[in-house]
Amino acid sequence: MKNYLVVLLVIVFLGCSKDEDNTEQDNELPVIVINSPDNNQVFNSGDRVIITGPVTDNKQVEELHIHVTDIFTGALLIDVDRAPQTSSYSLNESFQTQSGIDYKIEIIAKDNSNNENRASVEISTN
Repeated sequence: MKNYLVVLLVIVFLGCSKDEDNTEQDNELPVIVINSPDNNQVFNSGDRVIITGPVTDNKQVEELHIHVTDIFTGALLIDVDRAPQTSSYSLNESFQTQSGIDYKIEIIAKDNSNNENRASVEISTN
């Protein structure tokens, strides 16, 4: 009977021990806040658009992409790639508008567990 009890205790102990190589799964998406520009904001031709806001993750923002496209043609006008390698990053990018173009500004953030989130705003020019 003692042998069965010892075997049972060993099984329970091994089943409850934490494997140090087994890291907890990260399912949290990065958080993107676009402080500026405002959605549907109208700019004059030649104005500078400043893209600002925080991008955060519970672990680490691995990749950050800023895509600015022409809404009507779908053409990618600006493509900025960053590798923050930190849990918090402050967006601070800018571009100059051209007359008659409506823009979509999309921010794409990935963390080191490949969780991806997107946020976007649309603006127009006179």
